[in-house]
Amino acid sequence: MNKFVSEQEVTDRDVYNEVVSLLAHMDDQDKDKSALRIAFIAETKLAIVVTVLLEKLQQDEQNRVDIYCVLEKVLQQDTGDLERGLLNKTITLALNHMRETQEATNEVKVAASNTLVTLASCYFDHVMSELLCHLKPPKLPEEFIFVTLGNLSSAYALKCIPVVRITLNAMFSVLEFVNDSRMRQAFCGVLEKWSRAVKLFLTNWEKCSFPRVGKLRLCNHFFPIYSHVTSNWLTCEELELKQAIIKALGPMMSLLLHKEEYQDQIFEPISWLLEQYKEDAHVFHITKSLSQLLEVSGEYKIPLPKGKFQAICSALHNQICSQAKPLSTENHAELVHCIILLARSSPEDLIAFLHSQLTIKSEAVCVMSLNLLRAIVDADLPKTGDKKCLIVKAVKSTLGDQNATVRKAVLHFIRRLLSSESVENCAAWDMVAHVFMEFSVSTSKPVLWPRLLEYVVPAQYTGTLKPLCRCLRELAEKKQQEGEEAACLDYGGSVKLPTPQGLLARLLVVASSPYAGEGHGCAALQLLKALHQNIHAAVGEMWVVKIPSLLQYIEGNTENSLDHARWEHMLLQFLRTSLEMIDDSAWSRQISLELSQQMASYTSPSHEKSFLYKALGTSLAVCQDLVHVKSQLHKFLTRADYMEVPERQGVISILALSAESHLDLTLNVLQEFGAAMSKVKISGFISRLKDYHHGKRGKTRSTLMLTYSSVAVHAPKDQFLSRVEADITGNILLHYRASCQVLGITVANKDMDLKLTLIHNVMEISCALLETRDSQEFEFSYKLELLGYMLDFIKKEPLHSLASPVRYMAILAIGHLSKLKPSLTLEENRELLDQCFKSLFPLPPLEMMKKEGETAKDALLIQSLYVRSLEALGKLMETLLEEEPTADWFQEMFELLATWFSSGKEWERERTLQASTQLLTAYQETVHSTTQETFNQFGSLIGRIAPYSCDSLAMSRQWVVDCISCLLSMQGQPMNLGSAEEELNCLREELTTAPDPEALFQASSKMARVVSEYFPSKQATDFIEATMDSMLSASPTCATAAGLWLKIILQECGDAMLDEVPTILDIIYSHMSNIQEGSLRRFLLEAVSILAHHHLEAVISSLLSKRLPMDSDTTELWRSLGGDPLLATQVLQVLIEKIKTSTSQEGSVTSETETDRHLAAAEPLSATCAISEVVSALQSRKAVQELLPELFPVLLQQVSRTLGQKMPLPVISSQEPFRKDRQHTEGNPCRFSVQALESVLFKVGNAKLVRPLREQGTWILLENPQTHHEGVCLLVSVLLRSGLITPEIIQSLLPWVNSPTENYRVTGTAFFAQLMSDPMLREKKFLKSVLHILAERSQDRNSIVRQMAVRGLGNIVNGAPEKVKKHKKILLDILIGALHDIFSSEVIGESMKALAKVLKELKEKDIGSSFRDLTQQIRTYFDDEDDALRSMAFVLFGILAQLTKKKWKAYFTEQVRKSWVTLLLHLQDPNLEVSTVFVPVCLCTPGPCLPRTEERPQLCLVKQLSSV
Repeated sequence: MNKFVSEQEVTDRDVYNEVVSLLAHMDDQDKDKSALRIAFIAETKLAIVVTVLLEKLQQDEQNRVDIYCVLEKVLQQDTGDLERGLLNKTITLALNHMRETQEATNEVKVAASNTLVTLASCYFDHVMSELLCHLKPPKLPEEFIFVTLGNLSSAYALKCIPVVRITLNAMFSVLEFVNDSRMRQAFCGVLEKWSRAVKLFLTNWEKCSFPRVGKLRLCNHFFPIYSHVTSNWLTCEELELKQAIIKALGPMMSLLLHKEEYQDQIFEPISWLLEQYKEDAHVFHITKSLSQLLEVSGEYKIPLPKGKFQAICSALHNQICSQAKPLSTENHAELVHCIILLARSSPEDLIAFLHSQLTIKSEAVCVMSLNLLRAIVDADLPKTGDKKCLIVKAVKSTLGDQNATVRKAVLHFIRRLLSSESVENCAAWDMVAHVFMEFSVSTSKPVLWPRLLEYVVPAQYTGTLKPLCRCLRELAEKKQQEGEEAACLDYGGSVKLPTPQGLLARLLVVASSPYAGEGHGCAALQLLKALHQNIHAAVGEMWVVKIPSLLQYIEGNTENSLDHARWEHMLLQFLRTSLEMIDDSAWSRQISLELSQQMASYTSPSHEKSFLYKALGTSLAVCQDLVHVKSQLHKFLTRADYMEVPERQGVISILALSAESHLDLTLNVLQEFGAAMSKVKISGFISRLKDYHHGKRGKTRSTLMLTYSSVAVHAPKDQFLSRVEADITGNILLHYRASCQVLGITVANKDMDLKLTLIHNVMEISCALLETRDSQEFEFSYKLELLGYMLDFIKKEPLHSLASPVRYMAILAIGHLSKLKPSLTLEENRELLDQCFKSLFPLPPLEMMKKEGETAKDALLIQSLYVRSLEALGKLMETLLEEEPTADWFQEMFELLATWFSSGKEWERERTLQASTQLLTAYQETVHSTTQETFNQFGSLIGRIAPYSCDSLAMSRQWVVDCISCLLSMQGQPMNLGSAEEELNCLREELTTAPDPEALFQASSKMARVVSEYFPSKQATDFIEATMDSMLSASPTCATAAGLWLKIILQECGDAMLDEVPTILDIIYSHMSNIQEGSLRRFLLEAVSILAHHHLEAVISSLLSKRLPMDSDTTELWRSLGGDPLLATQVLQVLIEKIKTSTSQEGSVTSETETDRHLAAAEPLSATCAISEVVSALQSRKAVQELLPELFPVLLQQVSRTLGQKMPLPVISSQEPFRKDRQHTEGNPCRFSVQALESVLFKVGNAKLVRPLREQGTWILLENPQTHHEGVCLLVSVLLRSGLITPEIIQSLLPWVNSPTENYRVTGTAFFAQLMSDPMLREKKFLKSVLHILAERSQDRNSIVRQMAVRGLGNIVNGAPEKVKKHKKILLDILIGALHDIFSSEVIGESMKALAKVLKELKEKDIGSSFRDLTQQIRTYFDDEDDALRSMAFVLFGILAQLTKKKWKAYFTEQVRKSWVTLLLHLQDPNLEVSTVFVPVCLCTPGPCLPRTEERPQLCLVKQLSSV
């Protein structure tokens, strides 16, 4: 049977047999092939293969190692599918073989251990669990259990982390049983590998799937074992155990060093470690352990104890320098690494140690120390960078050593030092000086002078320039000491020296970058000064003065602080002055050629080449050879590669600087070149398109445009104005228009570079014009055209991104142009500014725009453009203010800006607030600081800006603080601001870090209180108007802030706002219809209440002026005052006085028209309505009860006063819209008065009092002139029952009955008429006076008054019946007299009713002679048409019948006979009421005339009359 059968044909039995066969023949054939075949079979038949292998492991003791190797390969194919039984069997078998003491060899144990490690790849937890089971005391641990644990951590470091605690605790539990040397070695191996695993986890914890475990917690598990090992095992003698301990100590010490409390114990074994260097041990492991310790010490800045540091330094240095035993490469590298780690943690101490070693007279020690110092320099550690001076100082101590090996080591050090970064100047120079000394020490010939000059000009030697220049300077100075002749250079000698022009050009170029090459700029200038007589005799004196000043400027700055533009200008001015002093055209011509030649030595772009262009332009400006100048200018114009930016810029620099002395020549050259370029025709349509798209011609035109404007900047000011328009600006626009053409057709300019070029032209020309002496008189004719271009550029910039500088540079250019004549109108400036706002504010948020950038550099560029754009806008606003420094223009600008405050986008508001800060600052600096006028815009600006102190963006809130600070500075100039600025700074921090809106509101409120100290009360209306607008347009949070500011300013400054109260209330009222949100309306209501606390009379007067009937807003304002418990009573008192005052003035009015009498007075009616609203809002009943004696008379009087009147004409407020139809307002004034009275009584007595009044229709009766008196009577009767009528009320109403006003008399008389029915009048001793008043009113011309007077006299029977007889005469006279009233049947009827009541209280004798008149008068009404009178007459007749006794019996009987027929007829009276009254009263009343009978009334009447 073929043993390599295909997989498809293998059955389980065949597999079993094949594996058995392969294992049986492993000795005869290639073991690897058999193992591979078995592994291949296991891919599909894992369980069978493993089963066979486990059987063979038990049976075949001889080949167990090979079988384990096969099993290991098989298990490598496992993906976690092994059956649980086979898994457990495999683990158990391997553990048993590992633990066998005699039978199993080490090879078997190793193989079994490796198998378990492989098995743990898929079954880590199972393997680990079984291993830990064998680490339980008192069971003796096995060596290979430890070996396997160590191997597991090496293979699966991160998997071991969750079981670190369990494993180490188990190891610690068996530690006392680990006594054997081999066992201890294995134990240390576990410690070493598990420490490394933990360290690996701490550096790669983010890759783990389980939660991060703290490093300090992990340290805690190692420390007990570490303490035991270091305390008990370090005294061992076995070399192999020592090696194991050393290898374990390093990882454990580096791990435990993280915990501060362990550090002292961790450092203790260092001495033992260092002692092991003396043993015959593998020293690499010692060094490695130290390295691990030092790495952690340096990384976490854990200082080594001083003694330990020195001991480590000495031990490591001795190892490196020791010649007793050669070092292995790996140990040497590790020793040097340790030295570098020591340098990282404590550089000064290490350098001091190595310095001390350099003093030892030992070549090996010295060389090794130098090599270590070189290694430290080469490492360029952060802490050693600034310690290189100390290193150089140490090395300098060896410079005098003549030992060749030492000298070589020094030179190697110098080479490394000079090639490293951040080398101090002194260090580099001292080392290079030593090199030169070494070079010339063997000869006395002048080998350096002047040969070193050959290396000055060539650019490839730039790196050596500093020491080279210093060396040459010293040599030159030495030659000068020898004499002038010795110092002069021999240009005709064997040494090919550079020309004086070449030296000057080269050294100036080097000086243009003074801090490059370790500061070779100073060295170049110093050399230039030393060579002055070899450059030119004419410059000596000037250079002696000028060069030191240049050096001083460099030394006074740093690379970061140096103003490079100014420095270049100083060098160019130095060159120009030198050439002017030389005053030699040939010399100047030669230096220009030299400068031109040296350009080829520098890369492009480079700072040096840029300076060369400028230096060339300067030399041409000085050169008087115009032919040469023109040729040079033409040469650079024609040869330049305009596709390269540096060359374009170089051409511009040359021509611009040459124009300083040759303006006409330069302009002519430019004109000629431009004309020649325009004449060049490109044939063919395709070729012309290629020329346009490749852009060469466009770049050339752009360069010419920039050259023209740069020429304008450098042109002599006395020649500039005559050339600026035609020769400069005109040519710029000519090239611009030509650049905007494609195939001869003008197209829209979309070329950003071309736009930027024109913008740059505009700025440079504008600046140049402003610098001329006559700029204010010069009318620049191109101004409007250029402004048009700039505005067009801004409009076409996209509003969704900020990718180019066109926007901000165009704004800057507009600012420059705005300063030129002719001046723009304010409307033109407004439109210009508006367009700039529209271009900047709508841009997306900065962070969003930054995300559009592809790289971090792009994001930084966008941020820079954004910042510059807003800065440019600020400068533009400042410029426009400077041109028109007036408060009105400032207000115009701010109003234009303020339209953006209401934007719903927070970033737009933030930009607006930033611009507001810029505008305010500009106004303060340009206008306010010069005029010192009163700042009248303070209030309105605070109102506009302050609410945004609660904006959603922290940056917006900061801008608000800046705005307010600026406003306070202007407002507070005459005053001392005191600590206001400090408070604002603190509030800025609070506003920036506020965690929630509530914190924002608190900080904003504090700021409002700061501002209130300087708030001008005369600007209160402006402030409130602006604040109201902010509440309407701002976000909810900012609107709330506006309300808070409104409240606080009124609270703190309201006392001084008396004159502004009407206007303030008009503003608040006019905005209430638009502000409907509840919380915001509360601010308005609170504002009115606050104002009322300060000026109650003024507030009430203003509110009373509102139109009637009250609208909901006015009603709400009155109720807000009523809702304030501190105000409500005062408000009611003032309103009462308002009504009283109006009433008192009413009597003094003599000229009152008929119309006026029929119109209700506006103010008292408004006050009445106000009382109604205030009372309804009052929470306290007691306050109204206390005021009732005043309120009731006033309101009742107002009811009486408005009875029958119409509404007054509306008053038009200044804040209300004008109404053409100023007609009577709808409504019933009396009804309003009645409602007010009802509100007061409801508040006093609640529903129990008001309900009967409503049920009886009292209020309806009161407001009707025909029934008013009845309503008064009903009202008084209810009030009397409730005990609300007080003497004060009575006293208040007494004057009414004698008032000339009929309504008052009616109301007053009705009041007292009803009051007469209550005992109160008698009790309060008002009866007599009231009775007298009623007697008088009974004769009043008004019938209702007479009626009420008669009723009141009759009511005495109810109120004081005992007083009827006392006052019988006056009562009967008046009441009987009233029966004769020919004008009012109501008076007669009321008199009858009163007589009926009075007569019941009298006897026959009390009536006296009045009986006759009374009887006769009553009879006259038996036939009256008025049913009520007939009825009442019969009632009264019956009462008289009852009274008749003796004296008047005969007379009364006679009167009955006379009325016989009438009485009989009225038994059948058509009015049933009359007949029913007549019968019981007249016929059934017992008396002398008609006795009572039980018969039918009709029969009784007949009988009685018949008997008579």
